[in-house]
Amino acid sequence: MSLRSLLKKEFHWSKHNALALGFVLLLLPAFFASTSVVFGTVVPRDAPVAVTPESEDVTDQELSIITGAFEPFSAPKRVDSPAEAEQMLRRESVYAIVQVPPDITNASNDNATFVLTVDGSIAPFERPSQAIRVIMARALDDAPFLEADISVRREVVGTENSLSEYLVPSFLMAVMILFAFTYVPYNLAKERDVLDRIRTESSLETLILSKLIYFSVLMLVPVVVFQGAAAYLGYATTALSVGTVLTLLLTFFYLAAISTTIMVLLRFGTLGRFVNVVVLLGITAFSGLAFPVGYLSPVRKAIIRADPVHYSTIMTRSFMLKDADLSLFADWLLALSGFALLTLACVKLSAVYYRRTT
Repeated sequence: MSLRSLLKKEFHWSKHNALALGFVLLLLPAFFASTSVVFGTVVPRDAPVAVTPESEDVTDQELSIITGAFEPFSAPKRVDSPAEAEQMLRRESVYAIVQVPPDITNASNDNATFVLTVDGSIAPFERPSQAIRVIMARALDDAPFLEADISVRREVVGTENSLSEYLVPSFLMAVMILFAFTYVPYNLAKERDVLDRIRTESSLETLILSKLIYFSVLMLVPVVVFQGAAAYLGYATTALSVGTVLTLLLTFFYLAAISTTIMVLLRFGTLGRFVNVVVLLGITAFSGLAFPVGYLSPVRKAIIRADPVHYSTIMTRSFMLKDADLSLFADWLLALSGFALLTLACVKLSAVYYRRTT
């Protein structure tokens, strides 16, 4: 064949695969170009911070003054109970706690010490929190109505993990996401040629459920591998804890159910695998795997907070690095279990649709 005929052949192939090429040539470049707005600043200016009274002597007016003074360099949340603020810090709803001392509007008070408390396990926030302490001290000095002699002390609570240890749960979660949206669709595509025979001997729903269960159990292998590698490297992580395993397998199950639904709706074809790759990239970018959401723009932060994988990542990190109790995340685990059942229902509906349209 001549060069011209071969080029013509490629052109006709492109017309028949326009949707797939559209994903590769249009959507993927647009996705990568848009990720430039993921990070805001080197020192996060929108990090959620809990403002709480040091004692019952702190007035509402004093709390309101401090909350307003922190708005230019953080996202302050007024919390009346120190215990509630501590729980929010452990669940990464906030990344620091500011304890407000009493009598900060009294000029005769020469010992008004604010305490900035951060979680040592959130390694990427450790250095920025030092800069935030300096910014916080300067802002309080310049704040109106504050007459006391003010100082700021920074305290680190919990375990102090290195950045390498901090990233281990993120990498493990990334493996779950990658397997759910690459290998599971690939395996389903391989079944396309034998679907008619399987449907006569069993059902499409049974086939899919067996794969979801089998692959979920199979995910114990990378968990064991990560724990072995972490132990060899001397990392303080516990990948084999009940909370870690439960969270990871639950996360993989609902992600695999999503990728399976896409494959069934798109007839187990190549387009379904392309769509799954796009979803994979979107989840990776909008789940806050690597850094605290305080580093991100307000819009991205709102999107990430709506992503179930974000909460799965926080729980995995807390179980692996902080040895957190299951009770701390009981509501999140219940919500994710409900979401997993919802994705399973989507699989069922997609199978019914496939059966009625083929």
